[in-house]
Amino acid sequence: MSVTKPTLLVSLATASLCLLMLTFALSGSTTAQSKSGKDLYKQNCRVCHEKGSASGEYSPMSLTQDQWKIFFKNKLVPAHKNASMPGMNQKLLEMLTPEQLKAIEKFAVDHAADSEQPQTCSGE
Repeated sequence: MSVTKPTLLVSLATASLCLLMLTFALSGSTTAQSKSGKDLYKQNCRVCHEKGSASGEYSPMSLTQDQWKIFFKNKLVPAHKNASMPGMNQKLLEMLTPEQLKAIEKFAVDHAADSEQPQTCSGE
């Protein structure tokens, strides 16, 4: 089977474009995943769990380290299966990667009420 130069060029251009798109997609997800647990908590949790919110006020200091671990292991998914970000039409648990959820969990546990550095996550 012989391949003509135009066919070969189109194939190479298509492959290059696919590789470029894949590289761009991967670099975008790496950027999103590289956000700190604190930033992810502020952007994805605090928006619904601020002081006086209908969903209840929660910050890392609201629970102990063991309570946060139990929450993330057993309660996060059932409690948030239908939760969506305010003003968005996408479910919260579909927006966050497993790595991002782990970063949020680490932030909550590391700054829980009984940790060495309790934190409320208020303000900037």
